[in-house]
Amino acid sequence: MFSKDIVIKIHNGLHTRVAAMLINKCDELILKHLSKIYISTNYATDPIAISMLALLSLKVREGETITISSENKQAIDELSTFITNILPGTSPHMKAIDAILDETNIANEQIIENIPIGIIVIDINSNITTINDYALKIIDKNSKDVLGKDVKDIIPNSDLPNIIISKIKHLGKIQHINNHITMVNRSPIFSNNKVIGAIGVFQDISEIASMKEVNERFKKILASSHDMICFVDEYGYISYVNPAYEKSYNLNSNSILGKNIKDISPKGIRMKVLNTKEKIEDIIYKKEGINLISTVEPIFIDGEFKGIISTSKRVEDIKDLMNKLKQSQKELDYYKEELIRHTSLKSTFNDIIGYNRNFTKVLDVCEKASQGISTVLITGESGTGKELIAKAIHNNSKRKDKPFVKVNCAAIPENLLESELFGYEKGAFTGAIKNKPGKFAIADGGTIFLDEIGDMLLSMQAKLLRVLQEMEIESLGGTSPQKIDVRVIAATNKDLSTMIKDKTFREDLFYRLNVIPITLPPLRERKEDIELLVEHFIIKLNKKLDKNIIEVSKKGLSLLQEYHWPGNIRELENIIERAINLCEGVIITQEDFPIYIQKDMEKETDLINTPNGEILNFQEYEKEIIKLAMEKYKSFNRAGKALGLTHRTVSLKCKKYDISVD
Repeated sequence: MFSKDIVIKIHNGLHTRVAAMLINKCDELILKHLSKIYISTNYATDPIAISMLALLSLKVREGETITISSENKQAIDELSTFITNILPGTSPHMKAIDAILDETNIANEQIIENIPIGIIVIDINSNITTINDYALKIIDKNSKDVLGKDVKDIIPNSDLPNIIISKIKHLGKIQHINNHITMVNRSPIFSNNKVIGAIGVFQDISEIASMKEVNERFKKILASSHDMICFVDEYGYISYVNPAYEKSYNLNSNSILGKNIKDISPKGIRMKVLNTKEKIEDIIYKKEGINLISTVEPIFIDGEFKGIISTSKRVEDIKDLMNKLKQSQKELDYYKEELIRHTSLKSTFNDIIGYNRNFTKVLDVCEKASQGISTVLITGESGTGKELIAKAIHNNSKRKDKPFVKVNCAAIPENLLESELFGYEKGAFTGAIKNKPGKFAIADGGTIFLDEIGDMLLSMQAKLLRVLQEMEIESLGGTSPQKIDVRVIAATNKDLSTMIKDKTFREDLFYRLNVIPITLPPLRERKEDIELLVEHFIIKLNKKLDKNIIEVSKKGLSLLQEYHWPGNIRELENIIERAINLCEGVIITQEDFPIYIQKDMEKETDLINTPNGEILNFQEYEKEIIKLAMEKYKSFNRAGKALGLTHRTVSLKCKKYDISVD
């Protein structure tokens, strides 16, 4: 490489007109000697290919030294002669033109410098020839560090070189530059229909008033996410990776931004999604020794493909999280109960339907009981609405703004019931990683509803009795009792008097609970309420099922009123819901009810079989009753409960009478 230093003695230096003459001469010499010519200065030491944009960017003044270089010595000699002997000469006429050009150039420079957006200009060789202060601030560099450098070395994900090749403008593109999210417009620069460079104009989105807050939040979310996040633009160039991505792969974002995935991962899932524009979800694979689970999906804006986003997690991290979740299951259950605690309870006596005389008397007692704080014991068959009554008592009381906490004594395992009721302290047993309040503590100031109290073990009954007597609880692992103010409402479908005789329920607890006894009548004893209940359920279920059922036919209603309702109101609601689903019109008919309801009256009349008026052997009746019970309930346990027998007895009877179970 040959080079020569030349002192510029031209007035005003290599200004616009002189630069144009010099470029014209260089083009002539390059064609003549087939060798490129480069220029550098004492402050821009890296040689750059001579172009109009490059020369103007150097801003060489009179008296400064430039270095020209080429692989051809003759080209250097001829250009040196041209600069030192020919260019300095200017006529008065040319001086006037130079003054106009200088004014224009100075004005353009000041406009570019002061405009509140970033501007970068590159020449045909992709070298930066112009960059303003706004752009320098975004990339956090000085002008001397970037002028004359390849734009890709300064902004790895720059797309300006592609603009020179494609000659196509880019408008409104999003680009990540040095942790800034910018809106970019790019355009080729033409001279006589020939591309001589490209210009990029960009602005930090955060400076757009309406977007500033959104942008800050977006950046924080991406930066704080534990997921590895990568954005790839529509051309396959990586435009952003978040800190988690950098940390996981032990790399700096500058080493990957601007690179095309077809070069760094041509067979990866990101490349596949880029080509297919179809989402790939939860795929597990191994990359650089890391087991990952990833989702990659295309980004479309207004129907136009804008690139892809990939989010990945370490499989090991997911396993750790699952282990933590298992350890925290009890805590999650507690929070679930807390949510239930804060859920508003809307049941009142006005919501309870029925005008049966005995039932309205029960409601009168309930309303009076709601005004006090005494313990209430609600008894009645399954499905008669015991919980509904309990909620109504609470919501009609002075405690309505306090918690209503339900405990199903039959649903909670025996070994957990004590801790559920009274809570536990951290370290009380294996797995007790933090303090947990019990249901009584949560209900403090409000009401606790002990449903299925008849299923509570005798050992727990004794502890509950002490709580009711002293109105204080002691958590597992606790060292001192805690005073509470809780109203207790208990409920059961069992005959507690019989259980007391059988010594399966404490007599002293019964009397402590039975301060205000309330017995709910079964539905078969308040059949005049069935029509009202049916109307209520139709309105309720029409909304739930998006139906428009008007009523039940007279014959259908007659069937419902004649049925014996072992499941009470709960069974009635289920049957109405079934009928609404099956009904093809707007009126429910008897055909929409289960077969056993349609034939129920038949069974009742035919139950006592007296052929020719003669009474049969007792075993024949027993066989017939067992058979009917099994046809209805389908299991030994349920049939036994209905008949007052143990499931083992029913099983033996079926075997004895050869009754098959379908």
